[in-house]
Amino acid sequence: MRAAYDRLVDAYASRNDAMPDALIPLAHRFMRGVVPNGHVLDVGCGTGRDMAWFENRGITVTGIDLSMAMLQFARHRVAGNLLNMDMCLLGLRDACFDGVWCCASLLHVPKSMALGALQGFRRVLKPGGMLAVVVQEGAGEAWEDSYVDGVWRFFARYRADELERILGRAGFGTIETEVCPGRKRTWLSCTCTPA
Repeated sequence: MRAAYDRLVDAYASRNDAMPDALIPLAHRFMRGVVPNGHVLDVGCGTGRDMAWFENRGITVTGIDLSMAMLQFARHRVAGNLLNMDMCLLGLRDACFDGVWCCASLLHVPKSMALGALQGFRRVLKPGGMLAVVVQEGAGEAWEDSYVDGVWRFFARYRADELERILGRAGFGTIETEVCPGRKRTWLSCTCTPA
């Protein structure tokens, strides 16, 4: 995945320049669950699209991504800390974030590793903190050809009950689950707090 996104950075940035209208209601719900002047972790921040949107609304954000090319691109559009880090191996202190935003990132993790990643998100959240997870709805997992020839990416897709179950196993209580049709895919989002 690191190599794929290092190669995709320019094409990805041009396709994902601004927060999509369909995500804005979720982002506002997430912000309402984060304490004023809170600190948010953007997991898989990519080119900094969502991070910049939150920063423009007064939220302090730290972004992590596996791809150095994505982080280098993001550095030109965001003010917060950017860290080269695997979401399955969070090298962050316990209970240091008021919110964790994970939009279209967990779907690149094999399902066998998703529980560990979600447990890591719970570990770095403060009590009462907010988690937002967005994945593609569906079933199965596989490597798929990308919108750039020769670049393959891994995708794990979830049904709503499956995502809620794994969030519960990771120690979250589901607050809200929403299905949102997109241009090419149906998206599934969950906002949760630690149980």
